[in-house]
Amino acid sequence: MHEKLDSKSKDQNGEAPKKTVQNLVYNELRRSLMIGAFAPGDRISLRSLAQEMGTSMMPVREAVNRLIAERAFEVLPNRSICVPPMPREKFNEITHWRIQLETTATRDACANATPDLIKKIESINDEMIEAFKSDAREEVLSCNYAFHFAIYEAAGSSVLLPMIESLWLQVGPFTYYSMPSPKDLWNAKFHRQIIDALKDADADAAGKAMEKDITNTADYLKERGYDNTTKLRRIMR
Repeated sequence: MHEKLDSKSKDQNGEAPKKTVQNLVYNELRRSLMIGAFAPGDRISLRSLAQEMGTSMMPVREAVNRLIAERAFEVLPNRSICVPPMPREKFNEITHWRIQLETTATRDACANATPDLIKKIESINDEMIEAFKSDAREEVLSCNYAFHFAIYEAAGSSVLLPMIESLWLQVGPFTYYSMPSPKDLWNAKFHRQIIDALKDADADAAGKAMEKDITNTADYLKERGYDNTTKLRRIMR
């Protein structure tokens, strides 16, 4: 699930600077939450995370504490740490604001939709489709994240992007429950519409396609009862 820290970040003594390690661990955990590598209810073991990421407990603990402050993790009464559940009302509100922010970013990205960007997102989309055919669930979610954020970054807003990331940080774990969905949820139909709109520099069409992409998944999760869903995998120990 998590990559070991890059050895290039190590200093002359062969150890990674403290701040660098903390940031790398934090960024990796943050990305893992946004792509759905964690599922709601997952118990978080600091020791297991440290082993997976090839680092000590301290930077993991500090990164997890930051994510607790951002409400991505929560501390239970017995002091264990987990990915929190989400009330239906909050899910609806996050979906509402995702639509507002992400469609705006997509519309703005039309002005910066270079051939390189189009080529990049087409390639990511193709990888996502192949991963879904192979039932490579975490790869599908990773590609979906990469597709969306390549577009949002192209909007060029240093204000809008962190706001979108904050919403994905909270809702990302729930996307895991979309994986057993019918094929038409992951057939990339709306992704293709977004790509076509970006090619045509059609901001209205791009925004509408992004809204459909967001609501299609959100509606499926609500219809399936995401907040009462049986776990699809074991909890991290």
